Order: sequence, then structure tokens, then C-alpha cells
Amino acid sequence: MENPIIMQAFYWEMNTGRYADEFPEESGLWNLLADRAAEFKETGFDFLWFPPANKGAAGALDVGYGTYDLWDLGEFEQKGNIRTKYGKKEELENALKKLHDNGIRTLYDAVLNHRMGADEKESVILKDGKKAEVWTKFNFPGRKGKYSSLRLDWTNFDGVDWNERSDEEGEFLFKHKNWDNSFEDDYLMGADLDYENQAVREDIINWGIWIINEIGFDGFRFDASKHVDDKFLANFINETDEASNKELFFIGESWVNDTESLKNYITKIDNKKLHVFDFPLRQAFVEMMHGNLDMRWFGDRGLVNTDDYSSYAVTFVDNHDTDRDADNEYGTSSISSRKYQAYTYILMRREGIPVIFWKDYYNRGMKDKLDKIIEARKKFAYGDGLESDSNDENTYSYIRTGDKEHPGSGLIMMITQHDSGEIIRKIINSAKASTEYYDFSGNIKDTVKTDENGSGEFMVKGSAGEGYSIWVPKG
Repeated sequence: MENPIIMQAFYWEMNTGRYADEFPEESGLWNLLADRAAEFKETGFDFLWFPPANKGAAGALDVGYGTYDLWDLGEFEQKGNIRTKYGKKEELENALKKLHDNGIRTLYDAVLNHRMGADEKESVILKDGKKAEVWTKFNFPGRKGKYSSLRLDWTNFDGVDWNERSDEEGEFLFKHKNWDNSFEDDYLMGADLDYENQAVREDIINWGIWIINEIGFDGFRFDASKHVDDKFLANFINETDEASNKELFFIGESWVNDTESLKNYITKIDNKKLHVFDFPLRQAFVEMMHGNLDMRWFGDRGLVNTDDYSSYAVTFVDNHDTDRDADNEYGTSSISSRKYQAYTYILMRREGIPVIFWKDYYNRGMKDKLDKIIEARKKFAYGDGLESDSNDENTYSYIRTGDKEHPGSGLIMMITQHDSGEIIRKIINSAKASTEYYDFSGNIKDTVKTDENGSGEFMVKGSAGEGYSIWVPKG
């Protein structure tokens, strides 16, 4: 697979509010993905990252992160509906088939940290000796033991965030329990699963193997992975991978904006198959959005530019958490300016596997321009990646040398923070002597001819909306 690209095929507000009115086709996501399978292939997507496909506590209104029953993929009457927010199980399986027929691999968003929407409450003793009433009984009445006979009670959890007895919110650890050994605090929300419990471990690993071998997914994105027991997560990857004859792909969401911390997370999990989202690189995009990124060092930012760790990086600009219409609990806001510059950066770079966000692509009208950048990645982004000596505080350039396996490949990427409307000119060595270049993005209409040493005066427009150019050989 050359220059792979992931599409995140959902966003938080999908099929709600104005989005339901403006994009009614999104009311049945599984059917929509099936219908667009050939389009995804033609565009150049290699992976689709699905939302959590299982039943959530809010039934058909649940985005998927309020996990109730992992084994219910829209098959059973539970939480007021058979379908999930995205459709029924048979529609999901049809979407997977259509995508696989078009050579596209699929990733399941696995929420393994917690459960929500318990069917009953029960009395427990807390670690401090006090009594509590907690919502921890999960009977899954609609499923009636199909696929898994395990029903959950308080013994399968470490603690919860609500004590019904005292009408109190907090972190309530149960007697004889300890929080699991995770990279950051084990407790996040809901009823926190106990990964020292053998029945829990076995059930979730069996579920993972079922998702891969029976349902047909090709890997997982692990939600809030820094809060899930480290040893279990590594074991889950090994067990599902060994049970499959496919090349599986795994991504962990360890939301830390510091590169050293992300490196420490990778070291702690100690599983070479686990990729991670490059949150530190996105932090650089936040700075660029505000026009205060020092672009002289743009080539050093993030995990993607870190020796010995770049192969783990999954790069992105926004996702369902960082980009929400309303204020969110994470304190983040969407990359609302210079977004094409950010996408150009991740799609032209040699290292990293880039993600395109559905909301940007389909709902914000960015599809046509993103298609050009994607096409440039697939046609021209080959060979070594070189930093340009011309880089300054506000304009960044990066060279791909091209290779023999892809005749006519190679490029010069330029992105800028300038917004004066003027044309920024830089002398850049393209590594291709006496070659005529044109801007594949279409933002600059002129052509550039390099000299006998490979140097030429390349240009980029000083514009927040069009401040990116992808110069490629004219052939």
C-alpha cells in the first residue's frame, strides 16, 4: 500500500440539528458508506475509520462512546431501538463488503475503558468502607446471551462516578479493588472496567476476534487508550492479530500534546503494531491557525518528525473531539484557519499516515481542493523528504526528491502564514536540474524552471485560504 490515507467517516454532530437538514443522506451512515465505496477508492482512500458500531446507552442517539453492549451491532431491541445511530447490523456488514470489494480496509473505534447505561443498580462497599448504590448491572436483556453469556455486575468494574445512595458525583473505588495500571489515570467516566478480572479480559478479547474474523473489520482505533490497562491493550493487539490471517492496523488515542510524553506512552505499551495519533503535531497547527508558529522549526514538530518514532505517527488536523460546534470538555477548538496548509503538510510528508476528517471533506465544502492534495500525494509524494534552507518564521518549504519507481514524481511543498495577498518567493533546490514545475494546487498560475543545479524561484500566495502550493514536474 503506497502513501496510505485514512478517512475518519463520522463527526460528533452527524445527523443532528442543521446537519440532519443539510445532509439527510447521513441518517443511515452504513448505507451511505456502501454507496460511496467506489468513490472512496477513486479518490485514493485506503482506510475508513468507523465510529463505534455497537449499542450505546443513548440507543439510536448515541455517537457510540457511551458503550452499553459491545456485542450488539444494531441487531437487538435494546435501549429503545434495534439500530444504532448509524444503522443495523446487516447494513454494517453490507458496507464492509462493498468497501472490501473496492480494496478499502476498515477500522473499528473500540471503546474499552468503560460501560454506561446499566440496567440495574446494586449495593456495594467502597474502598473507604462506606456503602454505595451504583449502576453496575448489565443484563443485556435483548441479546439473551447470543455471542456472549457474560453479564456484568460490580465485580467486573473498579469503580464508578455516581453514588445513588448519597446522590453524589465523584470517583468511587470499590472495596478490594485497585485502579488498573494505565499510562494516565485509569478512571475516565462511567463504570470503569476491571482488567484484573479474567472474565472481562476474556470476553473483550473474544469480542475483538469476532469483530475481525466474523464481522470483517481490519483493525481498531482505541478510544482513550491512555486510560486503558497497558498490559491488556498490548495483549488485545497480540491476541486479535494472531487470530487473523489479515494484516491488522491499530491506532491508540493517547491524547497528549507533548512529544516526549507520547514517546513514553509508546515505550510503555511496548507493542510495535500500535500506532498513535500525533497530537503534538496538531498543536503546531493550532499555532499556525493563529499565525504565531515559528516555521523555521516546523520540520521538527510532532512525533512524525522524531527519529525512531516517526513510523508510529498517524497525523491529523481535526477529529470528532477537537472539532465540535459547541464548546467541549477538552477545551479545544477546530483548526478554523489555514486548514489547507495543515492538510498539505500531513499529506506531502514522507513520514506519517494522514487522516482526512469527514466534516471537513463533505460538510465544509473542502472536498474539491482536498481531492487535489490527495491526488498529489498519490502521484508525486515519493522519494526522500528534505527540509529547505529557505524556511523562515512565516513560510515553510519541503522537498520530495521522487524515485525511479514513480516516474515524474517529486515535489516542492510550500505553506505560509502570511495573509497580505502578496506572492512569497523563495529560492529552493528541488533536487531536479533543468526541470519545469507547475503548482498542482492551482493557487499559482506561473511555472518555474530550475537551473542546472536544481534551484528555482518557487512561489506561494500570502493568503490564509490559499497559502499553500504543491509544485510538481511538468510532464
